[in-house]
Amino acid sequence: MKLLLDENLSWRMIKKLTPFFAEVVHASELKIIQPANDISIWNYAKKNGFTIISKDDDFEKIVLLRKAPPKLIYLKTYNLDTKRLVNLILDKKERIIEFINSDENDIFEIYSN
Repeated sequence: MKLLLDENLSWRMIKKLTPFFAEVVHASELKIIQPANDISIWNYAKKNGFTIISKDDDFEKIVLLRKAPPKLIYLKTYNLDTKRLVNLILDKKERIIEFINSDENDIFEIYSN
């Protein structure tokens, strides 16, 4: 599973998520014009087989208009700190893997409690 973290998420999440997913990168690391805009991130993810993780509703709009790939894990979590976001993602790890491997849905929404 290859995950691309949007710029609105902390790059510190990489270290915590890497043991559980094959590859995790942050948008700020991409070899594209920085700061990366949403379409550039989208195109990079599509070309390189990543699933995008974001809190940005613009990606939801892009998925609805352009369809997957790439797929989107949409964090509807308001102002959770990085540690709680990582824990929430890891709690949903099995469902995230099922989502990425499935052809049924393009967006997987994760909500905080």
